[in-house]
Amino acid sequence: MKKLVILFVVLVLAACGPGLDENAQLAKEYLKDQGYSIKSYEGKYSYSFERQQLVDMPDSSIWAVQSIEPDPYIGKEITQEIFIVKNHPLSKTYRHMIGFSRKVEVRVFIFNGEIIGGTSIPVGNGLVGAPYSIDGKTAEEVINGDYTEWNKQWSEKYGD
Repeated sequence: MKKLVILFVVLVLAACGPGLDENAQLAKEYLKDQGYSIKSYEGKYSYSFERQQLVDMPDSSIWAVQSIEPDPYIGKEITQEIFIVKNHPLSKTYRHMIGFSRKVEVRVFIFNGEIIGGTSIPVGNGLVGAPYSIDGKTAEEVINGDYTEWNKQWSEKYGD
């Protein structure tokens, strides 16, 4: 019986695996505070960009849905902590779409231990398109205007 208890404890501890690092834990708590239900942690991605990349996809579409300017982060490493969540605004938007899994991928952008933004996209077969803001807003909603005009000004500012 003692051997079974020890084996059970070892298996439980092994199943727990390593905990989330500081950035991942920060992102997880932020998402929970926003009311999202965490379904899974998908890992991290290191993201950096140079000025000239900001006019190309995917960088221009990523920054179109941020509430901050990219200038302080040019050439710097931003950590993206990636989670699958439920109870996200995009769940309502896409609920009737064929192929939608009722899950949303959220990437929380962290720089020097601070959350600076992020993106969200619906998860499902056949769903493609530009990212939404971390809270599910379109580029037009974030920039509070016409995307075509914004893109023209953006290209003038960051293009060659």
